[in-house]
Amino acid sequence: MKNSTNISKYKRLAPVYDIIFGKFFIKGRKRAISMLNLNRDDKILMIGVGTGQDLNLLPFECFVTGIDISDAMLSKAKEKTRDRNVNLLNMNAERLEFEDESFDFAILNLVLSVVENPREVVCEALRVIKEDGEILIFDKFIENNSKVSILRKLLNKVTSIIGTDINRCFEDITDGLPICIIKDEPSMFNGNYRIILLKKS
Repeated sequence: MKNSTNISKYKRLAPVYDIIFGKFFIKGRKRAISMLNLNRDDKILMIGVGTGQDLNLLPFECFVTGIDISDAMLSKAKEKTRDRNVNLLNMNAERLEFEDESFDFAILNLVLSVVENPREVVCEALRVIKEDGEILIFDKFIENNSKVSILRKLLNKVTSIIGTDINRCFEDITDGLPICIIKDEPSMFNGNYRIILLKKS
């Protein structure tokens, strides 16, 4: 995955993303966000906000900052902001332009399988959440220490065309990082997707 090519891929995908994937991921998104104990006035960072499908799942009173590398996706997200406290910015998730400990929560739904350097994204999320903040991740991962089959490698070539890598391992991405996993539960497709809630260790 390359950030430069992702921009062009998601420019093409943005107009039809909600039509194709809107209902597909909604159950997983809802379950993931239900794990967060959100309060009014919490500051939430949505990394890879995309077309904003998670926005309406958050409490109206929260202050939400959504970042994405695709202007086309951000344009779609803007349509869902209404009168909410939402600020949308074009920004690279691997180099967040925020001060340390700026947010109470960071949400990375369907992001780590898309970005060029997922480990850098997690590091940046850890940097910008407060000491007692939490990071929520909903994405697809291969099992730790599992061997990727030839069929899955071939399938990954297809999925990469639309901008997603199905062969990433969460444990490899976060190996050695100062994290403490609060919850980790299987989600869609017999656990090929996982919902992970973590904080700084």
